[in-house]
Amino acid sequence: MKKKKSVEKVFEYRVKYNAESTHCVIDNYHYFMAKTAGEALIAHKSMLKKHNLCVQDISIEKYNPYSKKWEDETNFDKGYLDGCCL
Repeated sequence: MKKKKSVEKVFEYRVKYNAESTHCVIDNYHYFMAKTAGEALIAHKSMLKKHNLCVQDISIEKYNPYSKKWEDETNFDKGYLDGCCL
């Protein structure tokens, strides 16, 4: 009997941000499929760099499919969210 490979589960993350580097009234979201919150944030930052955008990141949340709620994952290095442009 063959042993099954262990595959890391991929979750849906959303990054909440303001469309301007200064405070803006309207918050927007980008959605990413990733294994970790850091991986989703790296994808978000690379997308911003590709499109030459400057935004203010607010938070990152992970979707829990069991409770059907978004859980705050912004507890990692807060300095990682600061700064608008790469």
